[in-house]
Amino acid sequence: MKNLSIVVMLVLTAAFSFAQAPSAALYKPNSEVYVGYIGTSPDYGAGLFSYQLNGGELAYTRNLYSHFALVASGAYSAGNAFSGKLFSATTGVKFNFLTGRVRPYTTGQVGFAHLSATGMYNRDHKPPVANSRNIVDDGLTVRAGVGVDFQVNPHVYWRVLQWDVQPMPWGRNTPYYFNFSTGVGYRF
Repeated sequence: MKNLSIVVMLVLTAAFSFAQAPSAALYKPNSEVYVGYIGTSPDYGAGLFSYQLNGGELAYTRNLYSHFALVASGAYSAGNAFSGKLFSATTGVKFNFLTGRVRPYTTGQVGFAHLSATGMYNRDHKPPVANSRNIVDDGLTVRAGVGVDFQVNPHVYWRVLQWDVQPMPWGRNTPYYFNFSTGVGYRF
C-alpha cells in the first residue's frame, strides 16, 4: 500500500506539472510605425554624391509572420543644388533574416513618384531645355534595398541604416536615385 501511495503521488505531481507547463506561443502579428531622415542622391552629376536631396520618411509596417511583413511608406526630400523636390509613395514586402535584437532585412516596393526640378536635371535626363525652366515628372517607381534594425526595447527600435535604389522612368530616361535612411520606429 505504501508503494501504491508513492506511485499515485508521483503521477499526480507529474499531472500537475504538465498542467502548469506553458503552452506553445503562436506568433501574433504586430504593427510598426517608422519616422526618419532620408538622404537621396541622384545618379547624375560628376559623382554619386554630387547632388543631395534631404528629407523625411514615414512608414507603416504590418508584420504577418516572424520574418515577413507588408510595408507602406512615403518619402519627401528636397535640395538646393538644382531646386529639386522629390515625393514618393510605395508599398511592398519586407523580409527579416533574423528576429532577435539585430534584424537585417531586405525590402522590395512599388509605387508612385513625383519630381520637380530645374537646372542640372534638365540637361542630363531630358532633351536639352533652358536651365531656368521648371520640369515636373511623375510616374511609376520601384524601391529595392537592404537595411538593419536594432531593437532597443520591446516597443522601440532604431533603424541603423537602410539603403535602397529607386529607378524612376521619366519619359525616355531612367535616372536612378539612391536612398540612405535612418530613424526610429515604434512597435505595438
